[in-house]
Amino acid sequence: MSLRSKIERRKELIESFVSLYVLNGLNLLLPLIALPYLLRVVGPANYGVYSYIYVIIQYVLLIGSYGFDYSATKQISQQRNNTTEINRIFNAVIFSKLLLSFVGLIIFFAFSPLYIKSSENYLILFYGVGIVIGDVFIPVWLFQGLEKMRYLTIVNVISKLFFTILIFVLINEEEDYKYILLLNSFGYLLAGFFSMFIVFKSLRLRLKLPHKVDVISQLKDGLAVFATTLGMNFYRNSNVFILGFFVNDSMIGVYAAAEKIIKALQSIMSPIAQALFPHFGFKFSNLDVKESVMALFRVVKPYSILLSAITMITYFFSPNIITFFGGPEFQDSIVVVKIMSIIILFGGLNYLLGIVGLINLNEQTAFFKTVILSGLVSVFVLIIFAAKYGIFAAAWSMVISEVLLFVLLVGKLLSLKHKKHN
Repeated sequence: MSLRSKIERRKELIESFVSLYVLNGLNLLLPLIALPYLLRVVGPANYGVYSYIYVIIQYVLLIGSYGFDYSATKQISQQRNNTTEINRIFNAVIFSKLLLSFVGLIIFFAFSPLYIKSSENYLILFYGVGIVIGDVFIPVWLFQGLEKMRYLTIVNVISKLFFTILIFVLINEEEDYKYILLLNSFGYLLAGFFSMFIVFKSLRLRLKLPHKVDVISQLKDGLAVFATTLGMNFYRNSNVFILGFFVNDSMIGVYAAAEKIIKALQSIMSPIAQALFPHFGFKFSNLDVKESVMALFRVVKPYSILLSAITMITYFFSPNIITFFGGPEFQDSIVVVKIMSIIILFGGLNYLLGIVGLINLNEQTAFFKTVILSGLVSVFVLIIFAAKYGIFAAAWSMVISEVLLFVLLVGKLLSLKHKKHN
């Protein structure tokens, strides 16, 4: 087979890789452009308040997203040539996301007196509602399932650029920190608007009220994945929230800055795994379990080499990274970044083995159990040691959980391969 034929054969996968790298490049670059300015203007304490409330909004987003980013992506990828079926899935998922997001907002506002410290912070939480509404209408699962990620790239270029420009224009003094979430909301709403424009004009889909049975079907199909992502996000995004009960706003800001940098560096490799999810979803449907596991493991070695390189660069250059982005007020973040640098390696591998591997192998329950166990270990370690070690306990708790999750995932995949072999 000629090189040209191979390229044509994998055109959609290559397009997904390129689009996701452009998308993640923007998601990495634009926030990092604004971060040094933002940290210096608002300071550690105010950035800590913003980060604390932003984590709460992320949990509302988690409820709204349910398991659709994976369950609906899988469905769309399997029905990519059936426009009628795609339209049915699209309407059912959009309606389900609206319903779940509404329920999530009610729950978090009802319980807000338990975790919101002042009326001003309550107003900041309200400013983040636009993030939840906008996210409903950004169908990542649709674009990814169709392997049309260029559309999502276009949407994010517009919204992220808009948000970044507004940061420099409107955030000029410490007290302006309360408007950061409001600017986030504008960005999400803009992305939602352009996403729907593309869905209606380019993909020719139509928005209409779905049948009750379709909504119930989507909720059932996404439940196992939702439980898994809930468990995963519980320990990956809960550290800032839990630290709020043990340390002051300044230390939360120091930890949040380090965590944001680690997550940004993780995103360098995530387009590969994201593009491989629908690709392996389709591929596994034509292979038995043993062949599927072997195909997945063939990707692990080159993927881990790249992740290891990013991990080592992050560790050794952490003082330069923090000095550039945070300045002298964030020097404690250096140690946190050094500790958490290993998460780039194990977190990336866990996404590949768990999301791309086990979910596409219909082993959602097994993945859920491993995630819950790892998450519980993380939370317990943090709660036990946070009072004494503060932000360093948070960093180590996440490292321990990611390493444990990796061991459990490898064990599960090897058992599947061995079981089929026998």
